[in-house]
Formats: sequence, C-alpha cells, structure tokens
Amino acid sequence: MPPKKKASRQKKPATENISQVAINTSPVPLKVENRGSGVVVVEAGVKKIEQMAALDIAKLNSLNLPLPPPAIKPGERGLGLGSELTRPQHGNALLEELSKMRQEKFLTDLELACKTKSFDVHKLVISSISQYFREILAKDPGMKRLELPSLSPLGLANVITFAYLGRVHMSLYTIGCTASAATTLQIPQLLKMCVDFLLAELNVQTCVYIWNIAAAYGLLPVCDAARRFILDNFVQFAETPLFTQLTLEQVSAFLQDDSLLLPSEVTAFQLAMKWLDFDASRQPHSAELLSHVRFETIPASELVSQIQPLPRMMMDPQCHRLLVDAMNYHLLPFQQNTLQSRRTQVRGAQQTLLTIGGRPSLTERALSREVLWRDPREGGATWRHLTQLPAKSFNQCVAVMDGFLYVLGGEDQNDARNQAKHAVSTLSRYDPRFNTWLHLASMRQRRTHFSLAASGGRLYAIGGRNVEGLLATTESYLPSSNTWQMRAPMEMPRCCHSSSTLPSGNILVTGGYINCAYSRSVACYQVESDTWVDLAPMETPRGWHCSATLGGKVYVVGGSQLGPGGERVDVVSVEVFSPESGTWSRAAPLPLGVSTAGLAPLTDKLYLLGGWNEAEKRYKAAVQKYDPATDSWSMAEDLPEPTVGVSCCTLTIPPRHSTRRQQQRRAPTNEEQQKNRSRDSSMAPSQSVTA
Repeated sequence: MPPKKKASRQKKPATENISQVAINTSPVPLKVENRGSGVVVVEAGVKKIEQMAALDIAKLNSLNLPLPPPAIKPGERGLGLGSELTRPQHGNALLEELSKMRQEKFLTDLELACKTKSFDVHKLVISSISQYFREILAKDPGMKRLELPSLSPLGLANVITFAYLGRVHMSLYTIGCTASAATTLQIPQLLKMCVDFLLAELNVQTCVYIWNIAAAYGLLPVCDAARRFILDNFVQFAETPLFTQLTLEQVSAFLQDDSLLLPSEVTAFQLAMKWLDFDASRQPHSAELLSHVRFETIPASELVSQIQPLPRMMMDPQCHRLLVDAMNYHLLPFQQNTLQSRRTQVRGAQQTLLTIGGRPSLTERALSREVLWRDPREGGATWRHLTQLPAKSFNQCVAVMDGFLYVLGGEDQNDARNQAKHAVSTLSRYDPRFNTWLHLASMRQRRTHFSLAASGGRLYAIGGRNVEGLLATTESYLPSSNTWQMRAPMEMPRCCHSSSTLPSGNILVTGGYINCAYSRSVACYQVESDTWVDLAPMETPRGWHCSATLGGKVYVVGGSQLGPGGERVDVVSVEVFSPESGTWSRAAPLPLGVSTAGLAPLTDKLYLLGGWNEAEKRYKAAVQKYDPATDSWSMAEDLPEPTVGVSCCTLTIPPRHSTRRQQQRRAPTNEEQQKNRSRDSSMAPSQSVTA
C-alpha cells in the first residue's frame, strides 16, 4: 500500500538534522520500519534496530552531484577534507606516566648502579637520550644491570629525571656532578642545559668558581664566557675577595691581555699594587707583575703625579727602570716608532675607518679640518668626531705607520683656478692614544695631487705638482731622524695618480696625468734598490682615482678620463693587480662613479668614501663597500655631508672611541644582587631547568 501523501513543506538544511542527531546522544529505544522502497523511519518503542531493507549504496552515490573544490582560506578548515587533531598535553602526560611506571617498577628492564645506589629504568627511555646507553644496549640487548662507578648518585639521578621528565634541578653545588654525568653518558641536550645555567649565573661573585667548573668538565664556551666577563668587569671583580686570592700567574695573565677593559692604565697599576700589598710575601714579584702594566700609554703628567710618588717605584731598581723607560718614551717622540711594543699599545683598541679633511659641499668655499671615525654600534654605523687637523687641508695624502696617522701635503686654500699655487709641504702626526698632534719636518718640495705610501718604516711621497709644474721626484721620510731624503725619480712627471704598498714592500703607482693626458701606465718603485720599473699597464686610463691593497692584491677604483668629446667622464670599472703573476683582471664595476674620493680596507672589505661625480656634476656623500668574497658592491652609511678631496684610512683607536664599552656585560652591584636574589654571596644559586 503506498504511503499517504503529506502536505509539502520546506526541507530543512541537512546540517540541522546532523546537529540534532549529534546533540541527542541519550540512549533511547528505537524501532525501524520499512515504509516505501529503501526509506527507513526510526521510531521509539523497541530495544534494538533491525535493517528491514538493504540500502542501495550505488544508487545513493549516483545521486551525489560533483562539487567544485572548496576555496579554503588560511587557517580555515575545509568541509569534508578532514584535519589532524593534536592533544597539546600528550607529550607531558606521556612523560609523567612513564615516570610513574618507573617509580612503580612497572615493565622496567634495566638496573643502573653507581657507587652507593641503583635505579630501575626502561631501556627504551634511557637509550633515547643517551648515545652511550644506545651503543651499550645495541651490543647486549638482554643486559639487566649496568655498573657506572664513575658517576655520583645525584648525577645519575638527574640524568634519569631528565630522561623521564625533561627537567632537572640545578645549583652551583650540584652542577658539577650533573655536567660530569651528561659528559660521560653523551647527553648533549643535558650538557647544553648545564652550559646555559652556568652562563646565566655569571656575576662578579661566581665567575671564578664557574670558570673552574667549566675547565674541569671541558665546557669551553663557559670558560670563554667567564674569562670575557672578568676582563669586561675587572674593576668590579677587583673589589671582591676573589681578586686577592688569584695566583701570580692568573693576575699576570689578566694584566697581559689586550682585551682587559679598564678606565685607564693607571687603574691597571693601582690594581696590581693592591694585589701585591695584600700579602708581604708577594713583594719580590713586584717588578715581574708591574712589567705587565703599560706605563708608556700613561700620559707623562700622570706618570709624575700618580706613579712616581710611590716609594716602591723609586726604591726598587727594577720598578724604577720601568718608570724611566716610560718617561724616555714620552721625551723622545721621534724615536717612538722604533720603540713600539705591546707595552705601548692601548688595551681594548679596535680598528676603525677614518675620514680626513676635504672640501664639504655645504661650505664649498671653506676647507675642512674634521677627522671623523666610523662607529659601527647601534646597528647602523654612525660617523663621529675624533679630532681636528692642525690646519685646514684639501687633496692631502694620509698614511698609517706604527700606529700613528700621518697627514702630508695637499692645499691649504680653496682655489679651483690655481690649485698648484696653494700646495703645501707640511707633515703632521696624530697619536690616537693621547689624542695629540705633532708637527714634523716638512717635505723638500710642496706637493698636491701626489701619492703617499708607507713601507719598511719610511714614508714615500711620489710625484704630484706645485707652482713649478708636474713632479717626477720622490722623497722619503725617516721618523727616527725626522728628516726627508730625495730618492730616485720616476721616468716621467705625473700627478693625480695613486699608489699602494705591495706585500713585498715595493710601491705600485698607477695611472694619473702624464703629458697632458690620462694614462694607463703602471710603475713600481723597488724600495731596496731605489729603482723604478714599468709593469703591465691597466686596461683603462684614469686619474683622480684611488687604490688599496687587500688580500695581497691591489684594487684600482674610480677616477675619471676624457670622453670622445674631450670632456671628463667617470670611470666605473675596477681593475685588480696580482703581484704574483704581474697581470690585471677586472672586478665588479662601481655603482656610482667618483673621483677625488677616499679608499681604505677594513675587515676584508673596501670602503670608498665621498668624491665628485662627473655625470651629475655633484659632490657625493655615498659610502660604497666592496666585498671580494662575492665580488659585489653595496651602499653603506653616507658621510655627514657630500665631500671631495677627502682622505681615508684605517686606524686603531682606544676604547674610549670604540664600541666595546657599550657592548660589555655590566656586572650587577651588591644592591642589585640583594634585590634580585634572596641569598648572600655564600649561598649557591639553584633553579629548575626544563628542556
């Protein structure tokens, strides 16, 4: 009998039926009856469900219309596509349950025995964290007991706790046994946790103890960190009782270290005296210890006012000799080049990039006396004031020798119509340790648009021009006698060229202006024989360019030449000279062509600063950086203002100008330690560390 017709009604969405079924989860007796072909009606009133007619699956599937793939946005779940569900606490719960099983000795299959205690563990768990256990059990899978006599019970217990729970309790009292167990059982994750804990506990009270622990268990990163911490915070460390307990060898090692960070070298002397005066038996070691104090870097006025009045420095002959040597160093400035040693070098110094003089665009009619240094801190480098030249200078040459900056020649007035008229011969030396200038003997000839190179303890001024015209002459300066000597001249007068010192000590002179034309010629001055030889010429003629030696090769950069119409054009090609083969090759071209710029190497890279761009007819403030490793140029931080005729070099300056003082790790004060810790210095800090 066919079913009765029912009034038509709007079908509800299938999702509503699904939700109703999902919500109605209480057990209700159901009855299934067949009403029509393949239609199942569910009713209440019976205890079980019986299928009265088999469903025609194929027919039902044929009714499913193909649906286009759903457009799913990131983070949304697609209907019918499924998803992977994760129990967030599953890992922790599993570890906790395994730990309970171990404590209950449920399915434990290995006994670990140390000196006085044994532990039952699961082979699978303990071998999952330890390469040592994995190799032992791979050879003997049926092993029931393993003796570990070299480990302490606490160290082995910490290893087992770490294996089952991923955490371990550490303190400076127990870190030794934990580190020993982690090292022996080859557990790098636990060893790293030990290292992190020790690094976090570094302060002036614990640094020596942590250093000793790290040295005992071969934790080299901690040893290095503890050493750096003491060097960076030596003054604060010296206020603790640990300082006077150092051995002679230890305090001597600190005073010898170039990285020791101190307000001044007078502080180094005062700390050395503090260590000596602590115990009368140390007095015989006075001269030995004080020999590590760099008295030559202390200004002469402070030597007289703060060092000389101490009786030991006058009564002990060896100590007095140290003082006399330092005073002679200051009294003989021309001899300082030959007297340079470790004791004349400032501590914590760093190499940095300098710009010297030039003609800034903002004050085009006035020449500059500024000497700036490139401060790389604060993420992006900043140009800061270092000192001022004794006189305004333009197109001067600079060189660094024996730690001093030499500034030579150039022009003292801005006269674009007759630059040679204002050429000068003056030579000045800057000492970065004391921030002082010294006027030295002038050259025998005035020079501008010349080149300067340092080799074998001498300065060599080559070519250039003055009111007499272009120069072929060469003269050298000897610091010990403060005199200039004429050397063998070049074959042809030239100016606007560049020179660099080769690894052999000879001087390579490139390009320039010769016979009213820009030149490709290359000449080499043989220092030992005082002779000139011609080498393979460059590919491109150029003048007003720069050159520098980096990685044993000479890089010739920038400059200008004459174009087809006789106008000056930028030279962007970069040529590289190899002294071994005597040949030239090309490097990546300049992004921005410049002339009369400054060039210097720093940390395996070349820096090209400022200059004049012919294409735009403008001064430039750009700093272009070349990386030989990738043969590529990039732009660095600009100069404060566009400048031409600027000189550039790399100089080692004291820490008062360097970044290290900003980067050092500050030692906490006693008040801070008491505020941050609820224990005094005699208590060992402890904490729970989790992997």
